[in-house]
Amino acid sequence: MSTPPHVQINAYKGINPRCWVHLRFVAIDGSLRELDLVADTGSPCGVILGQTDLALLAQGFAAGTNSNFGYLAGAWLELQMPELGINTHIMGYGSDAVLQAVRHDSADFAGLVGLPLLRMVEYGGDAHTFWVRKPPAVP
Repeated sequence: MSTPPHVQINAYKGINPRCWVHLRFVAIDGSLRELDLVADTGSPCGVILGQTDLALLAQGFAAGTNSNFGYLAGAWLELQMPELGINTHIMGYGSDAVLQAVRHDSADFAGLVGLPLLRMVEYGGDAHTFWVRKPPAVP
């Protein structure tokens, strides 16, 4: 009998209730930093953090991009979530404008995750919660 997959279940939170995930990143000094990030399936960016967090977590620099929030500085981030089947580098961006927008709903939010990251897991929700879990192994 197989072990059930790890599921992270989060109740919506914020002034305008938002779905979110709790993720763990490796900082440049090797320490782990855990952040609550709004889940935004409409975002083409894997991760967008505030500039301070991006500087602490950047494992390497990458090209930035322009968005409706202005310029997003680019960097490679190390995401370490083995319970979700993720232990990889992912392109991330930094924007204090995005940080300010998500913090309008809750001061707990440190940024957002978009579709490139969400496609690495299974995700879903109902009227009260949003969940992410490790995808099943493909035979």
